[in-house]
Formats: sequence, C-alpha cells, structure tokens
Amino acid sequence: MKGQALLTIALVELLMGIPLRVEGQGQGNNGSSHETTMNIAFDLPDLTATLETLTGTSQLEAFKSINNDQILRDTTGGRTSELFWVSVGLPNFVKTPDPRNQTISRLFHFSNNGFNTYIEMMTATQRKTLATTARTKYRVEISESQVVNLVLSRFQCTLLLYDDVGSKYILNGKVSDFRNFPLRMDFVAPRRSKERQLFTESIGGGGGAEGESTADLQFDCNMESSGKLMKTNTLMISADQQQQIGLEEKLFGPAGPGGANEVYVTRDQMTGLASEMYATLNIVEDYQMPEVQFREAFVEGLVAQVSSSVFAQVSVDVALASLSKYGFDIGADIQPDVIKRDIGKVLEIQTVGSKTRIILNETSYRQFVDSRSRSGGGKAGFFRLSASANWANANSKSSVSDDRSLNDQLRELNSASQEEAQWEVQGNVVRPKSLNVARLTRSRMSKTLTFNRIRIQSFNAPFQRNFAVYTLRSAISEPFLEQLRERVVNLQNVAQQTRDELATLSGTVRHLSTTVAQGTSTVNGQIQQLGAAVHSARSELTASINAVSSTSLRRCRICFREIEGSSQCQLNRNSCSGWSDAGTVWTQPYRDDTDGRSGGCQYQWVVECQA
Repeated sequence: MKGQALLTIALVELLMGIPLRVEGQGQGNNGSSHETTMNIAFDLPDLTATLETLTGTSQLEAFKSINNDQILRDTTGGRTSELFWVSVGLPNFVKTPDPRNQTISRLFHFSNNGFNTYIEMMTATQRKTLATTARTKYRVEISESQVVNLVLSRFQCTLLLYDDVGSKYILNGKVSDFRNFPLRMDFVAPRRSKERQLFTESIGGGGGAEGESTADLQFDCNMESSGKLMKTNTLMISADQQQQIGLEEKLFGPAGPGGANEVYVTRDQMTGLASEMYATLNIVEDYQMPEVQFREAFVEGLVAQVSSSVFAQVSVDVALASLSKYGFDIGADIQPDVIKRDIGKVLEIQTVGSKTRIILNETSYRQFVDSRSRSGGGKAGFFRLSASANWANANSKSSVSDDRSLNDQLRELNSASQEEAQWEVQGNVVRPKSLNVARLTRSRMSKTLTFNRIRIQSFNAPFQRNFAVYTLRSAISEPFLEQLRERVVNLQNVAQQTRDELATLSGTVRHLSTTVAQGTSTVNGQIQQLGAAVHSARSELTASINAVSSTSLRRCRICFREIEGSSQCQLNRNSCSGWSDAGTVWTQPYRDDTDGRSGGCQYQWVVECQA
C-alpha cells in the first residue's frame, strides 16, 4: 500500500506538469541508430519481449543483422561484440517542455501554421529488455549498445475529426528529421482553419495541459524504412466527371442562353468551390489531405488550367459585369451597379475635429455579406472583403491613425487588401477601384483537369508498420514511467532512512531520559545535603546573634599610648577620648614630628567598653 501511495504521488506530480527529464533527447546511447536496412533480416523478428504498460502489455520486437548467424557460429566467441539488432521500440507520444515556459510539459506545441508533437521510439528500458532477451536466447554477453534504433525513411500519422453535422476533416503529420530522438512530428493546421478549430476543441480548447490529460484521440500512423516509390495517384477530373458534379455549370452557368463563355472569379469564390469539391470528391479518404491544403492546391491548379489570366486587379466595373454567379444567393439583387453601390457603403470616412480616419461600417458590411452569400455547405460567398474589413476595424480603434493623413491610411488599406480589392477616396467616400479576380474560359473545361499537387503515394519497403497511438495513453510515457519507478524507489529509500533515523533518535531519547533521571537523583541528594548545611549554619548564626544580643554595652572610648619615644614625639604621650555616653570628647593632642633624623615614635590604640 505504501508503494502504491508513493507511485500515486509521483503520478500526480507528473500530471500537474512538474518537469521530468525526457529520455532520448539526442542520439547518445538511447538515441543510437542504424541506417542500413539492406543487411537486416526483416522477415521475422528475432527478439520478442512482453513489456508491461499502463494499459496492459505490449510486444516488443527487434530484428537481427543478417551477419548475426555467422558470428554466432564462431565457437571462439571473439566476435560477439559485432552482433547487433535494430528496433523501433514502442512508439508513443511524449510530453516535452513548453519553449515559452520550461516548467510545463505538453504533448502539443502550437504555431501559426500548425502544431508539433514528439514521439519517443525505443526507450532505455526497452533497449535493456531486448538486450536481456538476447543474452538469454543466445547465452552470450550482449551490451545494450548492440540494440539500436532503426532509422526510418517515412513516418506519418493522420487524425480524423468530425464537426457537429458529421462532416469529416483530416490532419496529417510527418517526421522530417529521423536522426534526433524523440522524433518531432509536424502537423499542418493554420490558425483559423476548421481542422485547427476542431483539434483544439477536442483537446480542451487551447492545447492546455489539462485538456491534453483528458483527451483520448486516436492517431493512425505508418512507418517505413528505405522504401521505394511504387505508385503515385494524382487527382484528375475528366470531362465526364466535371459534367456529373456540375463543375462547369457552377462557374459559368448553363450552356447556351443565360450562360457565359468567360467569367471572372474572386478568391473567395474559388475557395468556396474547393471546399465543395473536397467533400464531393472524398478527398479525406482517397488522398488523406487536410481541407486547407487541398483548397490551396485546387485553386492554384484550376486557375492554371482554366483561366486565360491569373489573379490580378481588374476595374471594379469590368469585373462585376462578368463576375461568376457561383456562391451568390440567387434570390438577391446581383446587378453590378447595385453590388458596387453596396460595396461602397462598407468603408467610410470619420471626421472628428481636424482628424480623419477610414473606418468600417459594421452594419453595412454585415448586410453586404449576408444578403448575397449563399449559406450552408461551407460556401464562402462571392467575396467577403475580409482583409479590408479587418484593417478598417483595427484602424478605427487605433490612436496612431490620428497622426496619419488620409492618403497614408489609404495606402495602408490597399497594401492589406491587395489579394481582394483596391480602394480610392472620392470626396468624402471610400469606393472600390478594382477587384482581384481571375478570368476563366469555358472552352478549357472540356479537357481532363489534372492537379499535380493533390496526390497520394504508395511505397514498397522492407520494413513497414501500421499502428495507432492514443494521446490518453501517452500522457505518461515509458521514460516517465521509468523515472516514476526511480522516484518511487528513492521515496522508499528516504522512508527507510527516516525510519532508521527515528529509531536512532528514539534510542538517544531513552539514553537521555536515563541520564536525566540519574542526574535528577544526584541533584536531589545534593539539594538535601545543602539543605542540612544551611539549617546547621542558620542554627549557629541564631545562637551567635542571641549571644551578642544578651550582652548590653553601655559605653565605649578609644585610647592611645606611646611605647617608644624620642624628641620627635611631642605633647601628650598617653591619652583617651571621653566615654561615648558623655558626648563627643576628643583625646589630648599628640604631635609626631618624625623626619629624616634617627629615632622615631611608636604608639598603640585600644577601644575600651564598659557594660
């Protein structure tokens, strides 16, 4: 029970974000690798071992060098150090310190373009287990350094996500550097993309440690070593397929009367069409490509094959006159002059005193977008002018704009919105000058459309593995478990040391108690002896006081006399003072004139009393 309690404490520390050292953060012993697969026997694993994990048991495998059998046949045993095996261990996500806060470890690290995570391969514990298995199987001494990481040539993982209406989205991640451990895997998921939104929601909102510790996401992964490209499937849409999905009619309208031979399209229209094709062509299943990546490749490929001019700024009147109706709400007024008028209401000039600024009219902008864009199906509408709206909204809240001229603000606006529109100031009104559009030609739709950037490749490799990795199981990975075990052992040692110290302290206390008891007895005896001595002295003092008190002295006087005289001793040679009860009566005078001559005086004093 004590061991379980200590393990629980260590687990809590880990889950709360207390940093632990991550094994395999470089090559070293734990990161040692083997890059050659031609001399590895991948037909069957040579070493297998069962390893306990938090969720049960897993089978660990290692493959031998094709030279091992010949080395083992050498009866001298002098070449056993040449034996080696390769293994990928048990791949698992691992928490690593947040670069912005080293005290916190996370599974996922986010950037503007996506996120990355780290995957540990063979850990020190797994390497030790395989080396022990090799010693037992072949009865020779095997060093742990003879079991090395297999360097991969491809390592990819995918994650399927679903929104509230059941639409499917995919995230793809891949490893680029196969020589530094743990392996870093990068996922493309730009900020504001649907994939990014669904992923952050699935792990708790923002990629925080708390969300990561409770999310159970399944990543389907594939790894290969030294594979050869066997086949590439590229997206191609034949003329028949175009007719079946109505691609031509979506862009140009019906053939014949009511249709157009050439149309202008905005980027928003093309992005909306790409989103529709992403679902229609089942890109998730067939090409395993995220929507944001597909949209970019599809728009680029379609414009390159169907347009007579790529995206460029075209006069707003010319562009609106031949604008494709794709993405429009067919019930709305889509006359060019009406659209131009409504676009002109999106931005306005605000004047306060002598200061002017270009701002967003939020009401007019929302009406402009919502009134004409077809809803549903992920359509982006014909164009949203979002870059222009975002700039103007920020400019309306910035104090810096007060110090810039109207022309300076207009230049900044056109720089921010060059991918969608250019603006001009006419009097006190901001109007659209041109739109960024591409011109598509109907006649170019009759051929097969090929999208070279939308493809999936298959490889033939001597080593391939497909497996799943779960984030909930990776919250505490093998290196962390090993450190937890070490921490538990350390805690147990500390507990035993504490018990030993308590036992020693208890003996010391008992010794001190005995010493104190003996000292107390000695002190008590000394106190008793001292008490008896004090009592005896008190009795003697009392007797002396009583003896003195019993004698009553009535009077006293002082006398002196000369006992050796000379000419230097003059006046009275023997005299007494008066008695004390007669008042103050001095003795007679006596003069001592002693000098350097020979001879001198001696005299004595005495106190006389009468009872």
